[in-house]
Amino acid sequence: MSISWAKKRQLAYGTLVSVVILIVGSVYVYFGFFNEDPTCYDRKQNGAEHGIDCGGTCSIACNTEVNPEPVLLWARPFEVAKGVNNLVAYLQNPNVGYVGRSVEYLFRVYDKENVLIGTRISRVTIPPVKNFAIFEQSFSSGERKAAKAFFEFTEPIVWEKFTSLKPELAVGNIVTTSVSTSPQVTAEIENKTINRYRNIEVVAVVYDSAGNAMAASKTMVDDLPGGAVIPLIFTWPEPFTSPESKVEIIPKLPIK
Repeated sequence: MSISWAKKRQLAYGTLVSVVILIVGSVYVYFGFFNEDPTCYDRKQNGAEHGIDCGGTCSIACNTEVNPEPVLLWARPFEVAKGVNNLVAYLQNPNVGYVGRSVEYLFRVYDKENVLIGTRISRVTIPPVKNFAIFEQSFSSGERKAAKAFFEFTEPIVWEKFTSLKPELAVGNIVTTSVSTSPQVTAEIENKTINRYRNIEVVAVVYDSAGNAMAASKTMVDDLPGGAVIPLIFTWPEPFTSPESKVEIIPKLPIK
């Protein structure tokens, strides 16, 4: 049976429509699944990124945009009782405005003969401010006297833009008393923002007349409401070994 011209035209039109639908569907599938919008997690440099998944609109900084790690100014043990020491590393963050989250670090402690006494390993989040301290409490040196401490980060730091409101904490009214018996430093910390901060670590470092750190202590501020002023107290069980010339108090907020 022959097919009429009208029927042939209808079949040709239907075939053409099917082909067009197939092509459009294929293009949609290709761009939907194989050409996704740029993201910071696709292991490609695309969009406004400055490198592969870094820089530009990505929160992670490219290696060329930041210094690899903070500058260590000094690290020392401070004896607080016989065989018990606080370990402190004082650092500067050259990448102000960036944080390094949960970075592993290592203290190595030696006696005066450069014999290793022991190590302390932990983790820290590097705050987005210039100066900060890493404080390790109650390191036991046993019968030996800790004379030196060496500090290092043991893994590469991934730097991330800090996009939250920058904390503004001011410390004032610093007073030192009873230096010849049981020294005490009192001060006040003020929250100059409207934010409420909790679990603030605050380290006090006492310097001698030559500018060397000779004592350190730490306290925690559990709760600091916006605009609040809270007293701080730092104590030591033994007198300072030299006259005190300066006290530096360094607050460090926990970074989420």
